[in-house]
Amino acid sequence: MDRELVIISSKDLYLYVIFEENEAVELRVEYKDLLKQSGNIYKGKIKRIVPAMNAAFVDIGEDREAFLPLKDINYCPDFKINESVIVQVKRAAVSTKGAKLSCKITLPGKYLVLIPNNSHISISSKIEDKEQKERIKEHIKWLLEPFNDENYGYIIRTSAVDVSDEAIIEDFLSLKQLWENIIKLSKKKRSPSILYEESSKIYGILRDYAGNFTKIVSDDIKKLKEIKEYINRNFNKQIKLEPYRKRKVSLYSYYEVDKIINKILNPYVWLKNGGYLVIEETEALVSIDVNSGSHCRHKTLEETAYYTNIEAMKEIAKHLRLRDLGGIVIIDFIDMKDEEKKKALIEQFKNEVKKDKRPVKIKNFTSLGLLELTRKKVEESLIKQLTDICFTCSGNGYIKSRYLMMFEIEKKISEMKPFVKLKLRIHPSFYRSAKELINELKLKDSVDIISDINQQINKFSIEREE
Repeated sequence: MDRELVIISSKDLYLYVIFEENEAVELRVEYKDLLKQSGNIYKGKIKRIVPAMNAAFVDIGEDREAFLPLKDINYCPDFKINESVIVQVKRAAVSTKGAKLSCKITLPGKYLVLIPNNSHISISSKIEDKEQKERIKEHIKWLLEPFNDENYGYIIRTSAVDVSDEAIIEDFLSLKQLWENIIKLSKKKRSPSILYEESSKIYGILRDYAGNFTKIVSDDIKKLKEIKEYINRNFNKQIKLEPYRKRKVSLYSYYEVDKIINKILNPYVWLKNGGYLVIEETEALVSIDVNSGSHCRHKTLEETAYYTNIEAMKEIAKHLRLRDLGGIVIIDFIDMKDEEKKKALIEQFKNEVKKDKRPVKIKNFTSLGLLELTRKKVEESLIKQLTDICFTCSGNGYIKSRYLMMFEIEKKISEMKPFVKLKLRIHPSFYRSAKELINELKLKDSVDIISDINQQINKFSIEREE
């Protein structure tokens, strides 16, 4: 598969866009001044145990206490109030909720996920052939036994199927060393303190895909050098690393990332047959409504419903991944009477979500005709990451975030170089941020900023002054 990774850098953030066969399938955001919580390991202090909530609250040194389900305490020795505990963030803080923790530590590698405080060995559910699963599991267990005196558990990733025994052993020993370093650090540090964090999302992306990219393009030369070193250390692969140097057109514009973002932020998704989806995210769940629209090409209503649902299902699988929607997802497909068609839809859906790097579990249709699924939630969805609550509509909608607006302005200015004088027209709510950006870019004498109440809040205009 032709898979390309585009890394766009600005003063405040990185955008990572993954293309498969020239179609954008994932977009991840990394803010440079914000700590990435998910996957971090902390030495925390137990503050409260609340049996009624089946949870404990742990101080990990962040603004809010983190939430630890009591079902996880089997992996926490000496679990008492005011005692220290080693925990990992399984879901970053979302909205008003603190981070969700677990004492079941997982350290993801290229081919394995180490579970040091559990002896269980399992294998990726994406490998469906039972005989193949058992054969791979037994072989890797035998392979690693001489190196696993501590009886650590691990999950065998899908990427382990086609690699050498030496590569799997090397990955296991690397993860084992990482865990031993974390334990040593925990004995020196007071609680609360951080024991392990990944410096950038890019390394997680490269691991998730086992380095299977044909090309990586970036406008940040320093970032590319870091990636090159990481690839040379961890992957025996030839990946083309390409610095982007076109000054007239930014990388953001060249790959039309603005269209990708608008697609993510739009609740409506149009289907080729005339039908459409409505995707809405609430605090509790994500709801997706499938509508037939003008689709009426088939002989019966049942056939129309089935073929519209099949097309909708494929698009839903793409958007779960592209928007990074997680948690409970409820889909209201067009009603079908035929139970065989319902089963066929679910089976095809399961095949479609195999491309997703997040675990997706598809349930059956409920008595109300709704299809329920869950997708692992690691952090806030992209809609939440790329928007702020709009103060002009009392929280019923969103506007682009300050970071994203400044990102777009910075890229637009870079495209217009060289220039003598520019005029930037922007809504008053972003005036101060724009002024700070222009000062930091050392363009104070070259760019005039006009605060215009009539300017659309999500838009700006830049023009050359005569």
